[in-house]
Amino acid sequence: MKLTIYFDGSFWCGLVEYESIQGDYRASKYVFGPEPKDKEVEDFIYFTLQKLITRNDEKLNNHSVSIKADAVDKKINPKKMQRKINKEKRRSVVSTKAQLAMTESREQMKKARKKRSRIKKERLKKKKYELKQKKKMEKKKGH
Repeated sequence: MKLTIYFDGSFWCGLVEYESIQGDYRASKYVFGPEPKDKEVEDFIYFTLQKLITRNDEKLNNHSVSIKADAVDKKINPKKMQRKINKEKRRSVVSTKAQLAMTESREQMKKARKKRSRIKKERLKKKKYELKQKKKMEKKKGH
């Protein structure tokens, strides 16, 4: 079992990584809020950690989702493995339904904004083209 405490930009979080009874890798996130004192971390380890692990195991067992390890016979280049590990570390961990909903909302807003800007660009392009054509016709007319 491994507990990593890190700052995710707005809150201090604890990432608990462990191996379940079935032998698969599992992880769970706990949000401390402001920077935790030693006493708070100690209380978390002694009183809350086991409940968190149990709850996480129940959720995963209900959904019957498990992460299977890659084939043992296939060897991976150590440098490639290190890059993969670092990439996973950088990736943000989505732990709550609220965060998931906020992410979806952000994605929808992003799509809508892209659509609006694309339409605006097309209108501007069309307007410039029409203006160019109008100037060309004016030149042909003469004085």
